[in-house]
Amino acid sequence: MLVDWDKTYIDKPTVVTIGVFDGVHRGHQSILSLLAERSFTLGLPGVVVTFDPHPLEVIKKERVELLLDLNDRLDLIDQFPHSYNVLINFNDRFAEKSPEDFVRELKDRLNMREIIIGYNFQFGKGRRGNTKFLQEISNKYCFKVSVVSPVDYEGAPISSSRIRTALKKGDIFSANEMLGRYFYIKGRVIRGKGLGKEIGFPTANIALPNRIIIPRLGVYATIGTVDNERIVGVTNIGFAPSVKGGKEVTIETHFLDFNKDIYDKLIKIELVAYIRQEIKFSSLEQLVNQINIDIESARNIIKIH
Repeated sequence: MLVDWDKTYIDKPTVVTIGVFDGVHRGHQSILSLLAERSFTLGLPGVVVTFDPHPLEVIKKERVELLLDLNDRLDLIDQFPHSYNVLINFNDRFAEKSPEDFVRELKDRLNMREIIIGYNFQFGKGRRGNTKFLQEISNKYCFKVSVVSPVDYEGAPISSSRIRTALKKGDIFSANEMLGRYFYIKGRVIRGKGLGKEIGFPTANIALPNRIIIPRLGVYATIGTVDNERIVGVTNIGFAPSVKGGKEVTIETHFLDFNKDIYDKLIKIELVAYIRQEIKFSSLEQLVNQINIDIESARNIIKIH
């Protein structure tokens, strides 16, 4: 991992790709696959250049709800063979670089022989750099440009923003199809009030992850991973109005056929399907009946996935 852009230098010619790669969705995967292929064909190191924080947070001064935290993003990127990850701290100073200045630095610092980019890639001050600009300037700086076509889903290009929209709508099926995997949330198991246990359904309360998108509130069929063990569960994302009546969103998972102490463990919750929206029940009996229905729904859903 190369993290100091000002000191980054690779002396051997390289094949480079650049992007935020938030979600590492199927569109990103096609770019990373081509990077691996071209790197192998040319016998040159492959380099993935990515950014943190998200450039839009710096440029537009607004919070971006991410699909992945940085460590998970890099882990997924690393599933595609390449030699280097370069992490650029995207700040106001970096945002001022002109497209040509950035290209010159890619050539000087990474010895870039070929760049592989998505069809809609934009970069440099005012986002004036794009595929056309790179192709126009490629002869001057002696590198090849390979543009990767969009990967479509239901007639439109897959993008991180489309996936965020699907998650907010509770359309987990479409989000997962575009991601090429289950969308997941990770966090530490924290102590709750134990109210779920009192009614016969103990839950793992998961600390809300920082900066990660929270999908549509409701009840989900999920698969949890704790200490490399995968467990079917029912997850409530919301205010738990029947039990807590809280004002803050919480994430609670009841694992099926599981009874271990997992407090303070890091847990991964993959969202497989949206079961229903949150409901405030008038009695605990109604709540218990609905939870049993949700558990049966989750079992049946997970069986066919």
